[in-house]
Amino acid sequence: AERKPTWLVTGSSNGIGLAVVRYILTTGDNVIATSRNPSKTPELVKEVESHPNGKWIALDISWSQEKITEAIGVADACFEGGITAIVNNAAFAVAGAIEDIPEEDAKAEFDTNVWGTLRVCKAILPRMRQRGSGTIVQISSVLGLAVFPALGMYSASKFALEAISEALSHETASFGIRTLIVNLGTFQTNF
Repeated sequence: AERKPTWLVTGSSNGIGLAVVRYILTTGDNVIATSRNPSKTPELVKEVESHPNGKWIALDISWSQEKITEAIGVADACFEGGITAIVNNAAFAVAGAIEDIPEEDAKAEFDTNVWGTLRVCKAILPRMRQRGSGTIVQISSVLGLAVFPALGMYSASKFALEAISEALSHETASFGIRTLIVNLGTFQTNF
């Protein structure tokens, strides 16, 4: 029997991440939901873990590379065969005119949206390479393709993610690893 795919989804406590986790559960695939602080959403953790193919772990993509790699190692051991796909969804936006956004806020946004996502990729890539397959799904935005006033810094972070993802796609394809970019439009979430 072919083993079930195992998905890991960052930013699962609400919005698109939660919708993706709930959808994966309906397919029968394995899913590992992650959030910064699972104890803040015990009802969601219970909902996901009530399925035999659902797990929930703590993962804050602003953690150090070492700590993220450790968390990905724990997640990779949750289901037989390890993680086959990652959905990098965790992100946040700082709204405001470019000249008005404090540098520390812009750096925090880039640390999550760009560097945090990259840390997750760096944690899973050696495992995917060893298995000779894997899929990385980068949740981007229409704002990674076009810029709107008051969301320029968010757009900048998504443009950076797009460039990194395209490079990653070229660099890892020969190892059987696919990198996909999903450019979403507007959705009603609490983002």
